[in-house]
Amino acid sequence: MTSRAPAVKADPPVAFGPFTLHIAQRLLLESGRPVRLGARARSILAALVERAGEVVGKAALIAYAWPDGDAEEATLRVHMGALRKVLGDGQGGTRYIASVAGRGYCFVAPVARATAEGAPGALPAAPAHDAHLPARVTRVIGRETLIAALAQSLPQRRLLTLCGAGGMGKTTIALAMAERLLPDYADGVRFVDLGRVADPGLVDAALAATLGMTAGPTARAALVDALRHRRMLIVLDSCEHVIDAVALLVLALLQGAPDVHLLVTSREPLQCEGEWVQRVPPLALPSPRNEISADEAMRYPAVQLFVERAIHSADTFQLPDADAPGVVMLCASLDGMPLAIELAAAHVETFGVAHLRRLLDDRFQMSAYNSDIVQPRHRTLRALLDWSYDVLPATERVVLTRLAVFTGEFTLAWARAVLVDAEVSRGDVDTGIASMVAKSLVSVDASEGVVRYRLLATTRAYALERLARDGALRDLQARHALHWRDALRATWTDEPTLTQAEWAARYGNAIDDVRAAIGWALSPDGDAALGATLIIAALPLGYFLSRLDEFCGYAARALALADEGAAPLDPTLTTRLRVALGTLIYHTRGVAAGAEDAYQRALRDATALAQPGAQSGPQQQALAGIGMIALASGDYAAGRRHAETMCALADQDGDAMARLWAEHTLALAHHYLGDHATARHLARHVRTHPSPLVRPVDNLTALVDRRVCMRIVEARTLWIEGYADSAASLVAQCVEDALTDMPLALAQALAFAACPIALWRGDETALADYANRLREHSLQHALVAWHGWVEMLDGALALRDDAPGAVDTDAHHRLQARITHTGGKQADLYATFGARFVTPLAITRATAGKSGWCMAEVRRVAAEAHPHRHTHAGRLAAASAFEDALDVAHAQGARAWALRAATSLARVRHELGDADDSTRAAELLASICARMPEGHATRDYRTAQAALADCAAMPAIAPEADAATTQARA
Repeated sequence: MTSRAPAVKADPPVAFGPFTLHIAQRLLLESGRPVRLGARARSILAALVERAGEVVGKAALIAYAWPDGDAEEATLRVHMGALRKVLGDGQGGTRYIASVAGRGYCFVAPVARATAEGAPGALPAAPAHDAHLPARVTRVIGRETLIAALAQSLPQRRLLTLCGAGGMGKTTIALAMAERLLPDYADGVRFVDLGRVADPGLVDAALAATLGMTAGPTARAALVDALRHRRMLIVLDSCEHVIDAVALLVLALLQGAPDVHLLVTSREPLQCEGEWVQRVPPLALPSPRNEISADEAMRYPAVQLFVERAIHSADTFQLPDADAPGVVMLCASLDGMPLAIELAAAHVETFGVAHLRRLLDDRFQMSAYNSDIVQPRHRTLRALLDWSYDVLPATERVVLTRLAVFTGEFTLAWARAVLVDAEVSRGDVDTGIASMVAKSLVSVDASEGVVRYRLLATTRAYALERLARDGALRDLQARHALHWRDALRATWTDEPTLTQAEWAARYGNAIDDVRAAIGWALSPDGDAALGATLIIAALPLGYFLSRLDEFCGYAARALALADEGAAPLDPTLTTRLRVALGTLIYHTRGVAAGAEDAYQRALRDATALAQPGAQSGPQQQALAGIGMIALASGDYAAGRRHAETMCALADQDGDAMARLWAEHTLALAHHYLGDHATARHLARHVRTHPSPLVRPVDNLTALVDRRVCMRIVEARTLWIEGYADSAASLVAQCVEDALTDMPLALAQALAFAACPIALWRGDETALADYANRLREHSLQHALVAWHGWVEMLDGALALRDDAPGAVDTDAHHRLQARITHTGGKQADLYATFGARFVTPLAITRATAGKSGWCMAEVRRVAAEAHPHRHTHAGRLAAASAFEDALDVAHAQGARAWALRAATSLARVRHELGDADDSTRAAELLASICARMPEGHATRDYRTAQAALADCAAMPAIAPEADAATTQARA
């Protein structure tokens, strides 16, 4: 009787062969090392091991491993095949899992259960950096000596290229070497699959993504900088189609990152200086002869591989002596090529060894006469692929060729979405993929939660050729692009609260397919309208993965096609693309690089298209962009006008979400204009509103979670209003929120809130920490526009007014050169960093009343920085300026600026020597200190207390005192 799947017990661990299974801890060890195995495959293994020696029914296994019921028998077969490959089932004659026809599966290996005393107290953990390597989907056969020798030599050679025809096992060898070398590289090993990169211009981006970085306009230089002091092994796989770009990247890394070593797989060498080339040999096999036993043949790797893969397709397969010569000859005819051997072995159950050999001999003879392929191994593999394709059932042929539209890994759900139509059913896809996994035409990775499939590069190229020859390629590419557009759109509707990490985990692998779909859609044979909608739908993916520069290029290309008349687009869609382009330009290149032009054109188009009574969403988004540019340029009044127009349009439409986004912009405008209380209350309202988050798929200017943006406003206004400690607490929460949002969010939280507030508080330790985080984050995600902020913050630390030691004159000149060319908004902010950061532009803006939020502080600092500050006339002018700054601060409710202005006023009145004026100034400062609700440990408060103490302890300085003396005392 077939048993039910067991209720798996927690303990003790179970041992079989070199493996130990810890069921409760969900951990499989091989010789003490963790084995990467997906949850489903692990559950299947646990169920079988618990009933070792018994047959467990297929339905019972499905019910146990898929309690949600979302699986069929074909899915079980896929996971079973992946599990068998991980275990090496059939290798060297060792068997673990046997299938029982019509019933289920049985675990047949001897099992030993550890005693409670023998159970380990602490389990080994996988190395922290091994997650960067893909799981090997097959075990290594016959390459152990080569792998050991190459792994030993690579650290001395720096650049090693594994060369050979497709199907020779280059990737398998490279992965095995990488795993062996993990302990030798302090910064780990990274694997870059270039087989999915069609554009040579994206090679640098592929490595950057693997390193967790983003490729900006200067990607290669950024990569070299990031790796300059790292000890790391980088594996560049499948390079032949982008070999020139790879060679340039490798050369840059060899020259600029001395402790980075490179392992390359390619069909041809890179031809780089210092390259060591290893031609991958065929698997060893005996010389073909009629008298050879099965035992003797099984000593050779080619035969071992054939038998292991034959067992995977025909569970009862055994190699008798009678078939041993035939298998040897068959492997010889396949040139000892691992992939070819796997493909052939998958058909043993159908044809038997003798008939399979005759069929392949006939095909090879035909191929030799008809093929124009020169290299024998390429010709052999091509002939075998032709034959493997021809013997597939008709539906499986269709499934195989259609799968080629995916550039890399795909899930079963993705395959169903693209492949299913009137000709191919969902069941056809499921059973077809399962069948082709068994035939080694499709590889499977069950090491993670979601099973992922892929066609090997050789197989995919063959299938694409077939698809094009059949005239079906364009239709599949269109369906592929349509799938990604609809899938990405639906994600925001179905799962609007996914964090950045969740988005990256779920869809990070899809970026290559999305990129390919956009590339096709914008090509002459594509569909530009579909491409435009796909770009819009994929923008959140680009934002989350920090691919802003790349998507900026896509939007520009789509609009160029529309403007040239080559691809007419719907006017509303064109408007949305222009808004997207403006946003992308602004966040990659700043204010003065065409962003406002894109927004203004979008606004004109949207206004022209507007119909009476119609929603004004496109106009509002364009206005949001224009308002953002105005605020970033320092025209705060214009920013408020645009925000108020947005509010009016939202009210006119009755659109509560649009109103909320308009208030988001309005809160920013009020803050920059110096209306701190209004800004803080409005920001809190927007942040705590129960409405769903506005995401970029709905509002193309909404790159950052509104909670992060509004906490920035709240924190800054709290500090300005005198709540320094509350502001610091809110900054910490703001940074924490930003960690789960798009990369841009953390940059804004650090640059606009965390760093300035730490500087204003006088907390150099926090400032240094936040500035370092901003530096690392902006480099990692290629946020080039933020690099200048980091330089300014470094200057603020080194050149602050109370910095110890002599001022670095060169550093001061470099700082002045940089800040002289900043815009209004940055000039305002930098002036609050200290006297050395004040520019003529900042003074002009403050004098004209344009600096709003910091006008009081800029006027104060400008007076302190005046070259005649310590003359009698200069002191009189400074006193007047400080009183003026105090008036502005009081009018704005800006206690923090008032405290600074009053401190400066008390000092200068004391210096001027009028006892009454000095007393009044000290009393004013004391009253302001008394009204400070918190922040009594900040630098400003301590400075104010010191000024009061000086005024009380020292007599007023006589007006005729020597200027040098008074300056020294000050």
